[in-house]
Amino acid sequence: MYENMKDKMKPVMDMAEINKKTTEKLIALQSAYVSEFVNASLNQMKTLSESRDPKAALELQVKYLKEIEAKLTDVAEKEMAALVEAKEELTGLVEKSVAEIGDLKDVPFMAELQKFMKPMDMAAKSSK
Repeated sequence: MYENMKDKMKPVMDMAEINKKTTEKLIALQSAYVSEFVNASLNQMKTLSESRDPKAALELQVKYLKEIEAKLTDVAEKEMAALVEAKEELTGLVEKSVAEIGDLKDVPFMAELQKFMKPMDMAAKSSK
């Protein structure tokens, strides 16, 4: 009985593992970005405090902001890639699970549900 339950719960456990892996990846990306942002901000403050020319300071600030924007864009793209990958894995898992169910008439509950739904489907098709 335990093995049977374990087999039936495998897709759910696989989904949880995909979610866990994706969350860990997103947290790692965010942590690295925050660390880099704090370090870059501290370096920028030091650099600006040493600058005596207002024009040079402004140019340094513009350069800094462009670098931060590029880094943020890079992190956002990596996060989106991680989310798309997770979505594809989850979709594949669901499709596989549905395919393994096979003929739904073999599942008693689904057979009863199909009997109930069939007249509704026919009525919907005939009203079009």
